[in-house]
Amino acid sequence: MIHTRQREVILDVLREAGRPLTREEILRLGRQQIDRLGSATVDRAIRDMTAEFYIIGVEFPGQPKRYELPADAEHPHFICRVCEKVYDLPIRMQLPKVQAPPGFEISGGEVIYSGKCPNCR
Repeated sequence: MIHTRQREVILDVLREAGRPLTREEILRLGRQQIDRLGSATVDRAIRDMTAEFYIIGVEFPGQPKRYELPADAEHPHFICRVCEKVYDLPIRMQLPKVQAPPGFEISGGEVIYSGKCPNCR
């Protein structure tokens, strides 16, 4: 991957946030470091960095796609029902073994907790 100032800012933003961020959050927080950070530049960087596994895309039902840094292990997430921010839960997770219906192939799973974050309580 070509390291550019813009891509370093995206990685910094994700590190500092410590939680999965939407594209819009990455753009807004990135512009605090580079005033003229372009929307197309962020889209291109996210696409390339995801393809090269520098960042991971995560999706939850009814939520916009978010991006996070690769983790050491599978982990559950927490979604605040008020502000809709998503947080990583620092718990190592082992998904239970399940038998898929005939013809299905399971490639992963996700455990999601929800409630209110400290800011929304």
